[in-house]
Amino acid sequence: MCRRDAARRGIEVATHILGMKRSRKREHGQALVTMVLWLTGAFFALTVVGIDLGHLGTSATELQTVADIAASAGARNLLKGGSTNTAKTEAISVVAKNKVDGQLFTMAAADVHVGTYTNGVFNETSINPSAVRATPSVTVNNVVAGLIGMRTATIQKEAIAAFQGISKAQPTLPVVLGECLFPEIEDCFSDSCMPSDTAFPKDTEPRTAWTTFNGGNATGDITQWLSAACGGGGKTPPTYAVGDTVSVVTGSHGSAIHDMVCMFNSGQRQYLIPIVKCNGNSLTTTVTGFATFVMDSAQDNKGVDWHTISMQIDDTPLAGGCAKCGSGKMALVK
Repeated sequence: MCRRDAARRGIEVATHILGMKRSRKREHGQALVTMVLWLTGAFFALTVVGIDLGHLGTSATELQTVADIAASAGARNLLKGGSTNTAKTEAISVVAKNKVDGQLFTMAAADVHVGTYTNGVFNETSINPSAVRATPSVTVNNVVAGLIGMRTATIQKEAIAAFQGISKAQPTLPVVLGECLFPEIEDCFSDSCMPSDTAFPKDTEPRTAWTTFNGGNATGDITQWLSAACGGGGKTPPTYAVGDTVSVVTGSHGSAIHDMVCMFNSGQRQYLIPIVKCNGNSLTTTVTGFATFVMDSAQDNKGVDWHTISMQIDDTPLAGGCAKCGSGKMALVK
């Protein structure tokens, strides 16, 4: 009996152990299945997010391009003498040729803002505008997330294009003007209020003067930079950057005026000149930017009547000079 009982107890123990092993295998299998299902769900969720994020990313890039194009087109319109209305019309018209999310994009007039951009701040105004801000938005359909209720997503982008003065250029006439002659860009952007004067040079306007660029005060030091066909030396002025110094030369220098009369009569009337800082009504020698100087008339013994204009300088991309002085370019600033 004892042997039988012992054998029976051994069988029971072995069966129990085997049952425990089978149970553990079942639990392990169930855990593995659960893990696979969880990973499958997570992978699906990531796939959903990835597809829609990719779609949104592409649409956002397209929308930013639209904003850049709209701001630039509107700002260039202003530079050509346009108004608030024409700048908006131009921006909307140019954008209509571009697609966002596979569809031709229509820019709302309310998303084109015209104004000024000063010290990093855009101010919407129709008075002497010199900058355009575009804020287009688009609502796109989600590809997969719509299946779980997130049907659409709205994207908005921003771009600002404003007039920037150039920081480096090669002058074409030995004349300098004072920066203090120019009104602030938020007060004047059109050619109608850019500075002008008569009978250059004259002692009653100390904020205009000759320059010999790199030194000297004699008439010959001035005329060396004027057209050889009109009696000057025909030398090419050096390139200057904002912060460089140039000479400022007072006096009438009749021979230089005579050469400029010849240049005017031969049709050479528009020039790029340095702008220098003012010290009260007098000039310093520090370059702050550049302006486009136009001769209106020139007569011996009388001098040159002139005005300045806003001018796009396409081959000089460097910004940072005197924007209010008129020579520079429209560029994206944000």
